[in-house]
Amino acid sequence: MRRIISYDADAVLNREASIGIVILSDVRFVRDALVMIFERSRKLNILGVAADFSAAFEQSMARHPDIALIDTALPDGFAIVRRIMQLAPEVRIVALALAEREDEVIAWAESGVSGYIPRSVGLNEMVAILEGAMRGEQVCSPRVAGGLVRRLAAVSGHQRPAEPIALTQRELEIVQLINDGLTNKEIARRLEIGLATAKSHVHNLLGKLGLERRAQAAKWIRRQTRPAPLR
Repeated sequence: MRRIISYDADAVLNREASIGIVILSDVRFVRDALVMIFERSRKLNILGVAADFSAAFEQSMARHPDIALIDTALPDGFAIVRRIMQLAPEVRIVALALAEREDEVIAWAESGVSGYIPRSVGLNEMVAILEGAMRGEQVCSPRVAGGLVRRLAAVSGHQRPAEPIALTQRELEIVQLINDGLTNKEIARRLEIGLATAKSHVHNLLGKLGLERRAQAAKWIRRQTRPAPLR
């Protein structure tokens, strides 16, 4: 016997949550799986689920969501992103199940998305990534981060002098713990955060520094804290 997943939108609206989200995917089991996962989180408020850009989806957008999660498998995905930007320019658009290749990421970034969820990410890690998208953060591999930097340089037409990298307080904590030799699990335990969140912070940090390995991050922080020579 098949189990049909449904939810009462008005009841969901009454939950205490900080991030309103709409989901757009033409694959039924993808929509159902996302609803099951997101309903477990007190941080997400599902405002609508749709299979295409229909009147029902526009009604969901009228509820002023924070994030529109768009399945990249949709055949007219780029056009949908443009229509959402016209309809609700304040909404952050996140691409779902994106192949983490430079050309794919750059194409979706240029279409107007605020972030993306790689295909390799598990369902339980999505909530942490969506929270990061609301803070303007994005988890991506160092290789993809490098591709985005090269793309920006190509668009600007020239390379600008490197500026000092400013890390947030949490990023400084993470890089110091990496320097201390802690694993992601140990970092999560030390900072009292989830393992997925710790992984996200480490990925973000490496991408921001343009590094590929944790050992490089440790070397970077040691250079920053090296005592200045006496004059």
